Amino acid sequence: TQPTMGIMSRAQPSAPAPNAPCTTVHVAINSAQAYAAPRARLLQSMRKHGVPMQQVHVFLAGSTADDIVQDEHGVRFYPVRHESIDFSALVHIAESPRLFSNVRQWFYMHDTCDVGRGFWPNATRWCESGLPACALPLTRSLPSSSMGLYDAAFLARHAADILALKNARALPIEKWKKRGFGWEDKLFKVCDAESPVPIRRFTRRCFNATIGRRTCICSNLAIDETPKSVYGPLSTPRQEWRFECADVVKYKANYRRNLSLVLQP
Repeated sequence: TQPTMGIMSRAQPSAPAPNAPCTTVHVAINSAQAYAAPRARLLQSMRKHGVPMQQVHVFLAGSTADDIVQDEHGVRFYPVRHESIDFSALVHIAESPRLFSNVRQWFYMHDTCDVGRGFWPNATRWCESGLPACALPLTRSLPSSSMGLYDAAFLARHAADILALKNARALPIEKWKKRGFGWEDKLFKVCDAESPVPIRRFTRRCFNATIGRRTCICSNLAIDETPKSVYGPLSTPRQEWRFECADVVKYKANYRRNLSLVLQP
């Protein structure tokens, strides 16, 4: 059994509950047609913990369907013909801006996650004021798998950068995934480059005293290094990465020092 490793910093207070419902922050779930079990588990956790499901959008890479489907809870499912791995949903958002004209901020995440009751209050912390930056990674302790909050106007301005991440030639997904390792958190790096003051790529503190604002959502991260089969006894063993101050858990199959490339639930 492997030990549990924690990367921790000073605890942060929970975000206060908003005075009024936030309708302009939406959740983009990057998914794939074959990942039904992870997707169902994540959506169930969202329903349980009060996320307004009509503001949740699921992007199904590799889907051959023609129509957007809305389920009984209000979640919309978008067919995405290409398979661009970690960026399929971002590419679809960039390609279809008219579909999302009412969105001001996106919380971008992958289907291999769970959320708790603190997720939505934290995701909507800057609903009224606007984000303190063009994008906020989930953490800066380690790479964030491109998960975090994005200002929708920032994504629109950098549509060309996003479309460069599209697997337009339908290369094998194994090849695209390996290429994508070097693109992890790419849009966060683009946002950082717009700052007049250099931003540290990795730090255990989200508040940057030099510029007087936050540069990430969650400054603490705890990792359970013991792989577990989260999605059934035959599913891929995954480490549990807990972003506790954001109340998000990411189940990672392609973790550090993992010797294989995993592309199945």
